[in-house]
Amino acid sequence: MIVTADEVNRSFRGTLDLLNSRAEGLKSFDMSERGFWRSFTALWLTLPAYVVSLAFERLRLGLLQPDRSLLDNVWVDIVVAFGHVAGFVVLPVAMIWIARWFRLEKAYVPFVIVTNWISVIGMLVLSVPAMLMLVGWAPPGLASLFSLAFAIIVVRLQWFATKSTLGLASLPALGIVVFGILLNAVVASAMRGLLG
Repeated sequence: MIVTADEVNRSFRGTLDLLNSRAEGLKSFDMSERGFWRSFTALWLTLPAYVVSLAFERLRLGLLQPDRSLLDNVWVDIVVAFGHVAGFVVLPVAMIWIARWFRLEKAYVPFVIVTNWISVIGMLVLSVPAMLMLVGWAPPGLASLFSLAFAIIVVRLQWFATKSTLGLASLPALGIVVFGILLNAVVASAMRGLLG
């Protein structure tokens, strides 16, 4: 069940509509059970973001050197891959119980589908400032500023999508988005703890 180019195009178009606060963008997503499982396979599209994360972690650990391969330390590769995948699935998994608790079971599948596509776009966009810093095109301060600006846009997009898919008011939707951010922070902290 590999995601098709047409589905990528429609889902990115739907995400762009949601970014512009147009709830009709939800119609662009495949909300079927097949679309649900395929939205998880969209993680493959974030492979460039994984490579940037891997390079960034190697730089942080002092392992990034011009004469060494990017994939020469299996432990670092596995831990960063684990963090990458866990960051993608942690909110959808946690939402199983939250959706049951708030009686939002019918909205769970659309929420996960849209969230997965937003995560794909978010991972790709948020990897750009780190990549610019790694190649020397942006100093760390400027890269951090870009990251903050992109993160605000992605959070706002996730907030509107959460509101639209779950049918929630603004504040509870923001609560779910903040919960997702906290879960990702826990995953990142665990990854860094494993790497030392």
